[in-house]
Amino acid sequence: MTRPLDLPTSFADKVCVTDPDIIDQYCSDWTGRVIGTTDLLLRPSTHHEVAQLVQAARQHHATLLVQGGNTSLAGGSVPLAHEMLLTTKRLDTIAVDPASMTATVGAGVTLARLQTEIARYGFTFGVDIASRGSATLGGMTATNAGGIHVLRYGPMADNVVNLSCVFGDGSTIERRDTLLKDATGPSLQRLLIGSEGIFGVITSVTLRLRTQSPRRSVAITPLESIDEGVDISTLLRGKLASVNAIEYLGPEAIALAPSHPPWEHAVGGALLVEVLETASALADTLDNLKLHREWVIAETEREIQGLWSWREDIATWVARVGKPLKLDLAVPINRIGDLYRMAQMVAKDARIQCVCFGHLGDGNLHVNLVGDDHALEACSRAIYQATVDLGGSISAEHGIGTLKKEVLPLMRSASERHRLSQLIELFNPGRMINPNVMLNS
Repeated sequence: MTRPLDLPTSFADKVCVTDPDIIDQYCSDWTGRVIGTTDLLLRPSTHHEVAQLVQAARQHHATLLVQGGNTSLAGGSVPLAHEMLLTTKRLDTIAVDPASMTATVGAGVTLARLQTEIARYGFTFGVDIASRGSATLGGMTATNAGGIHVLRYGPMADNVVNLSCVFGDGSTIERRDTLLKDATGPSLQRLLIGSEGIFGVITSVTLRLRTQSPRRSVAITPLESIDEGVDISTLLRGKLASVNAIEYLGPEAIALAPSHPPWEHAVGGALLVEVLETASALADTLDNLKLHREWVIAETEREIQGLWSWREDIATWVARVGKPLKLDLAVPINRIGDLYRMAQMVAKDARIQCVCFGHLGDGNLHVNLVGDDHALEACSRAIYQATVDLGGSISAEHGIGTLKKEVLPLMRSASERHRLSQLIELFNPGRMINPNVMLNS
């Protein structure tokens, strides 16, 4: 049984859940591959309540696992060691500051809700991901999420101005009035971005906003190969300042679609490009660059969403085939073709189905593997090693979690891992919060 906390009755009634039917909804990841268990779910609604729970857990030598929207693909949001589960979903406040073009949001606010709220002010947020309806801003900050607009706005680290946190030792950082400039030494807040909760619980985040563009259009073209997509991407990024996203759809992903795509003969997949221009301006640019090929161009919001669905629905199509093991990889952009071919070759040899798509504009390829669990483990390790050999990373935007702990040494030396352990002990003594994430205890 999970160790109980000695909390005042009124507070315990407010934040503690022991109903197994409710708790079970929080104990498996999006893919259904990672399943955990706990007896106690904690649902705080303020920074102060999070601090109370962390302090109580420390007094009782209990462990906590922090969960946002539970869209993690690395197993880091599931209680695998029977930790008490702290969900941030009730940390849901939003305050927009038009003067500084920032929004301060509770860690449990979903990306979609933020997008709706700031649109009232004519603003947009630079980071966008397909799981926007459930992904929370606290979780996105903790994993340094990237998404489809990294090539223009960068990942979360480039869009976070400030944040509040409760460290594992019970101490806190609380947000001050928004400052766009602060050069008073190293930022502890920056340390928390991408930390996956190993130092503490992010309770709120202040985010940099952007002015909405009045123009947007999207184009898709079939490819003979992924290398052709890289060539087109390089040309567009070098000549067109308004490029907002460049995405790759593998041919094996397109083959899973329930309907026929609006283009022909995509033997090498397809390339999706979004620009902050009108459709006619985009068509003129493609013509001027002598990119005379089959393009499907959309400008109305309905048409744009229709083309984007070919990219954003792939994860759903893959899930219909089986429970995928998702590898979130990054390599230098000019090596992404090598990574794609290597992943397909390794998977074929292991008799594993391999479905690829991703953010071609920033070198991030999502490799989805479906097949026998034993074969998946060997296959994924071979792909991780090959990714590192190509000068890449075993995690582009989803973190290490629990699924990639054993292969982290491919990326981080023993000295680096030791220094990280020292930092954990400083801010989160005894690894009370997220004890099994990123590094083995």
